[in-house]
Amino acid sequence: MRRERAEPRPVDDAAIDAGLPPAGPPDPPPPDDILLDRIQGGWLGRCAAAHLPDHPGELPDLRDRRDTVDRAVLTLRMLETYGPGFTHEQMGSLWLLALPFLRPGGAEQAAYRMLVDGAVPPWGAGAAVGPESFQEADDALPRADLYGYVAPGDPRRAARLARKDAQLSHVASGLYGAMWIAALTSAAFTARDAAEAVSVSLRHIPVRSRLFEALCEVLVAHARRRSWAVVVGDVRRAYGHFGEHHAVGNSCLIAAGLLWGEDDWGRSVALTVEGGWDTPVDAAVTGSVAGVLGGTDGIPAEYRHAAVDRVHTAVPDAGECRIADLAGRTYALAHRGW
Repeated sequence: MRRERAEPRPVDDAAIDAGLPPAGPPDPPPPDDILLDRIQGGWLGRCAAAHLPDHPGELPDLRDRRDTVDRAVLTLRMLETYGPGFTHEQMGSLWLLALPFLRPGGAEQAAYRMLVDGAVPPWGAGAAVGPESFQEADDALPRADLYGYVAPGDPRRAARLARKDAQLSHVASGLYGAMWIAALTSAAFTARDAAEAVSVSLRHIPVRSRLFEALCEVLVAHARRRSWAVVVGDVRRAYGHFGEHHAVGNSCLIAAGLLWGEDDWGRSVALTVEGGWDTPVDAAVTGSVAGVLGGTDGIPAEYRHAAVDRVHTAVPDAGECRIADLAGRTYALAHRGW
C-alpha cells in the first residue's frame, strides 16, 4: 500500500456526485420475511459485537450502554420523526436534545458547539468544524449503517442518506467513510457474500478519494489470497500516520475483517477486533454488516438467547429497547422507503 496524494474535499452534493462511478439500477430487496430477519440480524450483530464479553463463554451484558448502539437508535428516531427527507437543521435540533447524553466524538463535539452558538447547518465551505483530524475521523461510521437497513439493495440511496447525515460533522474521508458503510450495508442485503458486498459498495464513493484507493487494495489483496495478517500490517503502515480514529484505516480493517472472515459472523468480528485501532466502532459496524449478510441464524446461538434481547441506550426517552422492536421499527421504515 502506498501513501496517497492530498484528499479532494468537495463540499456540495453535485461535486461529490460527479466523482462517483456509475451505479446501475438498485436490486429488488429480499422477500419480506427474509428482509425482516436480515434487519434483525444486523441489529443483533451490532449490539452483540458492541458488548463482546471479556472472557470466552460469557454472555454479553447489554445493560451497559455503548456509543455505537446509541448512534443507531438516534438515527432510527430521526428517520421515524422526519423521514428520509430530513434536513440538517432538523438533525441539528435533535442533536441539541440528545448529544449531551451520548458522549459525542471529536467532530460531533465541534459541530455541537457550533449548533449551541446558533450556527445553522450546513456549515458551508468556509466553516471549520474542528481540526481536520476530527472531520476525517470514523465517528460517523456507526451512524451510517442504519441507512443501509432502510434502503436494502439500493446502495446509492443509502450512501446519499448517510452523506447528508455525515455532512453535519465530517468532510472528505470522514464523509466518504459514512457513505461507504451505508452502501456496504445496503449491498449486504442482496449480495452473495462479503466480497460481493464490498465490491458493490465501492461504486458509491468517489473514485479519486484515498478511501476508494485503500479499499480497492484490500479487495485485490483478498482476491490474490494474501494473508489477513500481511494485509493488516500494510494498512497500519500506510495509514497509521493519520491516527487510530481516522476513517480510512478503520474502514480498511472493517473490510478486511469481513473479507477474511469468510461470512462467519464470529470470525469476522474477531479479526476486526484483532486488527486494533478503534475497536468499539469497528467491531459494532462489522457485526452489523455480517449480521445482515447471514441473518439471525448466522449469529452464534449464545448471542440470540433471550437474555441478550434487550439493549440499554442513553438516547432520551429510549431507555431499554428490545432488539426485536428496533428491528421491527426499522423494517417499517424500509417498507415505507420503497
